[in-house]
Amino acid sequence: MKKIYTFLFVMLLVAASPNILLAQAKTEILIRNATVLTAAKGRFENTDILIQNGKIARIGKNLKASSNAQTIDASGKFVTPGIIDCHSHAMLDAINEFSFSVTSMVRTDDVLDPTDISIYRALASGVTAANLLHGSANSIGGQNSVVKFKYGRPVEDFLIRDAPSGIKFALGENVKRTNFNPTPGTTPRYPRTRMGVMEVIRDAFLRARDYKQTWDDFRAKKTNVPPRRDLELEPLVEVLEGKRLVHAHGYRSDEHLNLLLVADEFGFKVATLQHALEAYKIAPEISRRGTGASIFADSWSYKLEAYDSIPYNAAILWKNGVLVSINSDSDERIRRLNLDAAKVEKYGGVPEEEALKM
Repeated sequence: MKKIYTFLFVMLLVAASPNILLAQAKTEILIRNATVLTAAKGRFENTDILIQNGKIARIGKNLKASSNAQTIDASGKFVTPGIIDCHSHAMLDAINEFSFSVTSMVRTDDVLDPTDISIYRALASGVTAANLLHGSANSIGGQNSVVKFKYGRPVEDFLIRDAPSGIKFALGENVKRTNFNPTPGTTPRYPRTRMGVMEVIRDAFLRARDYKQTWDDFRAKKTNVPPRRDLELEPLVEVLEGKRLVHAHGYRSDEHLNLLLVADEFGFKVATLQHALEAYKIAPEISRRGTGASIFADSWSYKLEAYDSIPYNAAILWKNGVLVSINSDSDERIRRLNLDAAKVEKYGGVPEEEALKM
């Protein structure tokens, strides 16, 4: 899911030049003599970058700028594409809506906090955009937000309006509440088993398919009364129509494979398997469906279902043609995604340019 933005970020100069983060759009900046890692066309040595009105105007050697331009000597330093975190909860005032197992009606757009300090820290570490996901307490969770980080700006400036819509699914321990005890005197929320999780997802899509049919019949004038709008099922109809991406939290390969089979059953595509620490076990199945994997580089063994990971996961997936991204799922790890990408060069020999894309 990690396409490369045309925004380049000076990874090692922010501490010395914090105004880069806060400069107004009309500032002209000239970065000189950098090693530019493009993630698309190799690396360029001793290269200049001219930024005008907040956007890259030219890349080349011996570029000229106006007399009042801010000039940065990047000799011995690297410039990379802005990093995109494909699984983040930064700037969210709420993450999980725990009450039901299906909460497809809730939206992270409604709880964005533009003052969250993690935005500044992400930018200082080269992360310029993120896929903000609902939490993993629900078989089918809430709708996501795709943002471009702009510290100190109003919340309306963050959302990337033309980004594909998405929704969070989840499997495993978080959903069945393995490690959470219900309040005394209350009934535990269904489901409590892995097979129950799959039933909830299948039932939701059966209801969504019926709901879609009622609207199709009305629009075809087969019925006269418009159906009552259902905010829970509308996002799932969008999934069935290919208009909303599914981002599915999970660790065990058997669960992710089960979800892929449910998607086959209902004719939709799972866009990304999130975390997917065992995805190397089913890499050909993931690749065949065109599904991506958004993983940790080397974070595992923090709970039972996260034990069977290996550091070669990214390399095996990449070699099988799976689109791989390294995510943070953490306001701390978001500051080290460049280092996490570098680890896949060590473990599995992924080329520099391909590692940078992750």
